[in-house]
Amino acid sequence: MTEGTKTASFWGVAVIAIAVAALAAWPRNVVEPQASLVGQPLFEEFTNPLVAASLEIITFDEDQGRPAKFEVGKQSGSELWTIKSRGGYPADAFEQMQKAATALVGLKILDVQTRNAEAHDDLGVVEPNLEKLQTGDVGVGRLVAFRDEANNRLASLVIGDPVKDDPSKRYVRIPGQDPVYVVKLDESDLTSNFRSWIEDDLLRLSSIEIKKVSIDDYLSTPGAPQMTRTRSYSAQVENTITDWTIPSFLEYDPNYVLIEPTVVELTEEDRPNREKLDLLANALDDLTIVDVIRKPEGLRIDVNNNADLRGNRNAMASLGQRGFFPQENTDGSVDIYSANGELLVTLEDGVQYKLRFGNIAGISPTESESEEVETGVNRYLLVTTQVDESQFPVPAMRPIPNSVEELKATLAKDNSSENTEEKAADPDQELTEEEWQERLEAEQEIITKENRRMMEERKNLLAEAKRRADELNQRFTDWYYVIPEETYSMLRIKRDQILANANGAGPVPPLAPTAPGSGLPPLQLPQF
Repeated sequence: MTEGTKTASFWGVAVIAIAVAALAAWPRNVVEPQASLVGQPLFEEFTNPLVAASLEIITFDEDQGRPAKFEVGKQSGSELWTIKSRGGYPADAFEQMQKAATALVGLKILDVQTRNAEAHDDLGVVEPNLEKLQTGDVGVGRLVAFRDEANNRLASLVIGDPVKDDPSKRYVRIPGQDPVYVVKLDESDLTSNFRSWIEDDLLRLSSIEIKKVSIDDYLSTPGAPQMTRTRSYSAQVENTITDWTIPSFLEYDPNYVLIEPTVVELTEEDRPNREKLDLLANALDDLTIVDVIRKPEGLRIDVNNNADLRGNRNAMASLGQRGFFPQENTDGSVDIYSANGELLVTLEDGVQYKLRFGNIAGISPTESESEEVETGVNRYLLVTTQVDESQFPVPAMRPIPNSVEELKATLAKDNSSENTEEKAADPDQELTEEEWQERLEAEQEIITKENRRMMEERKNLLAEAKRRADELNQRFTDWYYVIPEETYSMLRIKRDQILANANGAGPVPPLAPTAPGSGLPPLQLPQF
């Protein structure tokens, strides 16, 4: 062996020795034995559900190849919760968030099913990546992620298929990691169902508060360049708690829409259809929504005058798409007619709701991002509020006597209803002139205070009604609501449903229609 060969051999051995030593000292990513994970919490540091401030749920529709995202969270620096994936709709989420977070707190590993990433699709734990997924992808799970107020991730989990022999167990995986675990998971509170996260009571009224309901039953049909509105009937019904009355009932002939309506004269046999009207009141009390759509920026709806809509093409298109049609009146004001009539509901406190019923609401990807949307036919609804000032009449003021003679005349008038013995014993008849003057001043003060008290009481009641109406309008102003068709059918009372005969044997039929084609054309309203 030459000297060069010896040197090369020496360095070769040295390099191998160094390499072996380096490998021995190099920190290894030791795979933890499967048995050591069983019984351990999946999220060791997530122990308090109260710290969860936001929840994101991502699902994937394999048929449409479209991921769906639902996100709810607390607004930074406040206690207000919103559904971010619904344009920031207010959420009633504090308790629901606790229940949802509790599902992952203390979640324990029962088994490690596999560490092989190639098995992810078979177990349904492929991560629903919003950017990478496409139609035809299979085995995609549901991603659930909680964060705290500082936006730090607390827990994140891909929920896959149920275990075949025990549906209460699920295959799950932490995003970005290969191992698939088996856990016992109740995911009923990990819901993206819109109704689970909002306040149930939309209108915030009780059926016993309802004083009267004005029904305007009509159909509006868009057209170019004008809209057609065909009226059926209008009626005012009043709630007396124990029964209903109908003080006003007008009927329109659809074939002669330009003539005045007919006043329907009710006989002793005609009775309000209490069953139907009670259903209406209860439906208002229990009114719930299945979805919301945020209106375009700048679109605000008043009960009566909506002149700001003129020239706003974006607002006009948004309204018309959902069955609401602004029309300008001769005085410059703007009314909004709906495709399927409206209700005006007045409460005992003077607050008045206007409910307009629009088109059937279809669910589209642009208007609903949650997987768990109520199925079935739904209907668009617009809600606005105002104050019915007719519920606050100016109280009758007591006249204030300006002289002793006027006071005596008032007292004599008041005493005319009293018995003779009381009048004979009336000591006021024996007062001196000075005493009469004192009596006059005392009466003036008493009556003035009483008149002021009545006016102040009316002012306070009116102010409270306006405060409540303004508060409700702030709640309603940004949204189109979507209600179930079943609810809509209870709120919209047809002409043949409002009356029942004296023995309750069913509704009274409408008047016989005029022969088609014999009347005037439908009412054409100017459109701007």
